Amino acid sequence: MAWWSSFFGVGEKGLSEIKEGASEEIAGLNVKTAIEAHNKWKQRLKDVINGTSKEVLDPRIVSRDDQCALGKWILDEGKKQFSTRPGFQLVASSHAHFHKCAGHTLELALKGKHEEAEAELSNGDFARASLDVSLQLMRLWRDANVK
Repeated sequence: MAWWSSFFGVGEKGLSEIKEGASEEIAGLNVKTAIEAHNKWKQRLKDVINGTSKEVLDPRIVSRDDQCALGKWILDEGKKQFSTRPGFQLVASSHAHFHKCAGHTLELALKGKHEEAEAELSNGDFARASLDVSLQLMRLWRDANVK
């Protein structure tokens, strides 16, 4: 099974049309690595909630969508090559929302509101935003790799 197949349901449009041997990369961004980096935020935030984090995280920085590799790609190469595709704007907006949710969850954790922060991680806005950014990025990747 290909690395990307777990992101798409059986009936997902275009899945069977993806180029054989499609690269994990589009326009200089390794999609798999970008998704993994965003998925790691859940554990990073959980570590803050649990008091085991070795990082000093600032909610104002975490809330920004231009600080990570994906955000920089969206503003530069992604915008240059994909700005006319409808899926690109969905990636950009879902990514911005994800970082706002991550910053909010971090604020809750830093204020000692651990139950609220945990709820964000498990089934709140953060959890939904995390899934959405991954799905939107995979859809853009799929669309870029259709035969």
